Amino acid sequence: MKNIELNISALNASTTSAGNFVLVLQEINSTKRLPIIIGLQEAQSIAVALEQMQPVRPLTHDLFLNTIILLNASLEHVKICSIKDGTYISVIVVRDSNQHLIEIDSRTSDAVALAIRQKCGIYISEDLLTKMAVDELVPGKIFSGKRGQLEQYNLEELYDILARLLEKEDYESASTVRDIIYKKEQH
Repeated sequence: MKNIELNISALNASTTSAGNFVLVLQEINSTKRLPIIIGLQEAQSIAVALEQMQPVRPLTHDLFLNTIILLNASLEHVKICSIKDGTYISVIVVRDSNQHLIEIDSRTSDAVALAIRQKCGIYISEDLLTKMAVDELVPGKIFSGKRGQLEQYNLEELYDILARLLEKEDYESASTVRDIIYKKEQH
């Protein structure tokens, strides 16, 4: 199975979930984006690393990375492996002192925070990216304009809503619509 490298496209405050943030990962040289809802502390840790700020004392992610280094190991890359009940499942891939690769279960936000600090790759399987990504170039369709629960819309209408949300760069709402499309396509 082919792995696709992602980079960070955006980190924004959530407009619908107070205190949360939307981390947007994007396929390199593509319009496919993967919005992920994360908490305030995780967003702060990612922002500190992105801005290359040097806190006086190590943050939790710095401590974990320092521990890996002191054990003569190295953080090779991180990978988003699957999604379960709306939550992305990730692993941190570490090469130990005997050159063995070890996969450590991780929250995606923690994996990304570590990857930024180590300047290592963030990957996702091609299949998962295809299923879960929102694409900036989704063509617009005719929209009925009806109101109600998103689950009541047909796929064509949902794709139109998705395209409009992407035009407005509302990635959090787009991820909700994307999840509903995914569920409908599975049935």
